[in-house]
Amino acid sequence: MPNLMQNLLLVMLGASLGGACRYLFTLIETQLSPPIQISTLLVNIIGGLLAGIIAAYLLSKPDQALRLFLIVGFCGGLTTFSSFSLEAMKLLQNREFLTAFLLIIFHFIGAIGATFIGFIVTQRFIS
Repeated sequence: MPNLMQNLLLVMLGASLGGACRYLFTLIETQLSPPIQISTLLVNIIGGLLAGIIAAYLLSKPDQALRLFLIVGFCGGLTTFSSFSLEAMKLLQNREFLTAFLLIIFHFIGAIGATFIGFIVTQRFIS
């Protein structure tokens, strides 16, 4: 049981830091007032990039605590699939179909592409 509690604390601490970073992105966006919400897109791409970098690093140096804190906790708290889903739904409800389609494509390609890039680049530096 102590290991479970330690793991939960690692995830909780990482998630709180990731969530705080996500909130800071939202505050910055509020100050800039862009025509569309980009903070969710940015944190999803950055979260994907970080997850790829960390996953590649952990291949050579497996560390369960680091994985729980950074990938499950921090990246999980940082990225915003539920926010993204809500933004897409609102655009679809407003019949802004092209914008909704572009938002969905950018999120998927951006986040998955960033994860792939982070993984490959980090793997090359480690090897």
